Amino acid sequence: MKIVAISGSVRKESYNSALLRAACDLAEAPMRLELYQQLVTLPAFDPALTEQLVPDAVVEFRSLLAASDGIIICTPEYAHGVPGALKNALDWLVDCADLVLKPAAVMSVATSGLGGVRSFCPMVQVLSAMNWQVVIEASLQVPFAKRRFDDELQLRDELTRQRLSIALSALARVVMELR
Repeated sequence: MKIVAISGSVRKESYNSALLRAACDLAEAPMRLELYQQLVTLPAFDPALTEQLVPDAVVEFRSLLAASDGIIICTPEYAHGVPGALKNALDWLVDCADLVLKPAAVMSVATSGLGGVRSFCPMVQVLSAMNWQVVIEASLQVPFAKRRFDDELQLRDELTRQRLSIALSALARVVMELR
């Protein structure tokens, strides 16, 4: 079971990327997570491009997601919404028929007590508009990130580890049901 995990943050020291690395460690067979770390390589979305002119980086991105069994998007909150690099990536996917009903989990980590709710909610709306199957039981918001991760960005909070493990299991159940 191949799950592609995408961090909406392009920062090297990102709590959202750190949560996805922890998810990779916690994922149990048959689930295997693959981190997509090329968000910054995707060019600005251009709806005027015909399918033959879509940049190679976008073609590879679409193919990676289409070949997956599910997707996890973990996004920070930026200016009360979804970061631009992530929104740009999603714009390239709007018309991908291969992603219709693709199981997806939305996660967000924030230093505030809100847990990134102002990016979490719009992300669920965007993915739903794209006809992805957002698995709410597999979705997660993590507030007060500085309390959950150590200085090396390792997830140290046991409750968050348990919640992440439960989220991964929920996503795996949905993927198995679709097989």
